[in-house]
Amino acid sequence: MIGFVIALKSEVDGLFEKMSNKHTSVVNGYEVYIVKILNSYIHIIFSGVGKVNATMATQTLIDHFKIKTIINVGSCGSLVSNLKINDLFMPTSISYNDVDVTSFGYKLNQIPNQPEEFVVDQQLFEKISSFLKGYPHPLLHGKLVSGETFLSQNTITKFSIDEKAMASDMESAAIAQTCLHNNIKLIVIKVVSDSILHQKNNANEWTKNIQIINKVMTQIINDIANFLIYNHL
Repeated sequence: MIGFVIALKSEVDGLFEKMSNKHTSVVNGYEVYIVKILNSYIHIIFSGVGKVNATMATQTLIDHFKIKTIINVGSCGSLVSNLKINDLFMPTSISYNDVDVTSFGYKLNQIPNQPEEFVVDQQLFEKISSFLKGYPHPLLHGKLVSGETFLSQNTITKFSIDEKAMASDMESAAIAQTCLHNNIKLIVIKVVSDSILHQKNNANEWTKNIQIINKVMTQIINDIANFLIYNHL
């Protein structure tokens, strides 16, 4: 079973217009959309923003729907000049950006008794990244960082961001930790909605661009769901 975790419905406006064979199930206060493709099902849940919301939504899918693969699709902010608005970004590794228990001997941004960074499923990563190269959008790979703060030029100075990080969001690290705990495969696919290199308040940039990139994310979810099911992945 495949589960998609998405933070906000506004990121994928119009997603269900092409999904006719669907129904919903309410579990733990979440409305889970269940879509039949061939003889298989995909499950879509909207977590809300932030690490705790993402964790609860991911665990809900895993516990109640026998999910084996989680795909997080959403927007991200660029931290580097070569990752631009509307580009696709698939992280190979993910870590937090707002954790500090170095006093106990852990690395900066490492949760106690967890790896320094989380990694996605390599086999799925290679297959899906190869598939997405057919899109008319540049596709970049690298490190993603997550925290409870929307990063802008006004807020980034509060954190020690890994110099290898190319993008940021507010959910992926928590989803990755949850998947690792449950031995679930994970892939993360992001579309760049804003950039730390632009104006100081790039929340305005996110609001403006989300109306454009939600079409890209909607297409990605439809295409990836069909690709995984038709290829028995």
